[in-house]
Amino acid sequence: MLLVFSSLVFAQSGSGGVRSSGRDYAVNLTFAAYQYDAARSPAMQEVTRLASTASTAKEEIAYVKDKHKLEELAVRHVRSVGLRSGESFNDAVLLGPEYMVFSVTPRDVVRGFMKLDIRVRYANETLLDLKGVEFDNYETVLLRGGKGMFGVKYFVGGGGSQQSVPTERTLLVSATAEIVPQANLRNRPQQLSHPVDEYGAPLKLADGDRFTPPVPIERVAPKFEAMRAVRGSVLLSGVVTAEGKIVNVRVLRSLDVVIDERAIDAFRQYRFSPALLNGKAVYATYREELTFAPPPPSILEMEEEQRKQQELEREKEKERKKRRP
Repeated sequence: MLLVFSSLVFAQSGSGGVRSSGRDYAVNLTFAAYQYDAARSPAMQEVTRLASTASTAKEEIAYVKDKHKLEELAVRHVRSVGLRSGESFNDAVLLGPEYMVFSVTPRDVVRGFMKLDIRVRYANETLLDLKGVEFDNYETVLLRGGKGMFGVKYFVGGGGSQQSVPTERTLLVSATAEIVPQANLRNRPQQLSHPVDEYGAPLKLADGDRFTPPVPIERVAPKFEAMRAVRGSVLLSGVVTAEGKIVNVRVLRSLDVVIDERAIDAFRQYRFSPALLNGKAVYATYREELTFAPPPPSILEMEEEQRKQQELEREKEKERKKRRP
């Protein structure tokens, strides 16, 4: 069984920042941060438009590796958020010892077209700062950033275990814009993560307030019987305290009573870097989707599948030769 943690946590830069344009279109924006080894890869332009849009980070990595030959390309962070034109959105993720902070603002959103301002900082250094990047509907654009010590390099350690060390890598951000009527926006920032008081009541943000959501630094996987096949996902929510613990856990989308209980037990053992409001630790809501899937095939299974495909190709070739005059 493979367990995928999908954090649905976002930040907002206060209640302001929204400029009404009189238009009723907005954007469901998905952006992903990747690391790659620029020294061993072909040069990338600052802005690269992809010919197609992938449905998952795994598909996107495979496509970019094939088309652009980037070495050690790995996803580090993925977010999806629904924004109106002129609405600024801030997000952060702890990569190594420092936070990587994202600021995105869609502008001039009309039917089938928009512009995007995006800025990415790591350890107080600006890695990417672009304004007015143009997008068509469902278009994916790659944005090359600078280098930083946010990367990780994996290697096989003693006993065959996989280990990692921090290393300098180059930032690559992909952004995909789904331009929709405002009524079709998903993952609105204020619905997904917001600061609250110790009793769970939302805190009102003033113009200029800076909110950074909680970041999980220690996850615990739910435990199931070894032979039990688990598929599907559970969506959980809770409140992360200023000390980094999660309380008030509840199920937003259920899969199965037993699975839900195991997921809740594991979720309660998470530890977080707490949310920050203007640099001070605060209580904040947090959501996470736990997706259960079959484990990836083993090397032996992949080799067996490859052998069967080769045998099938040989049989087809024999049939083609028989039909030739």
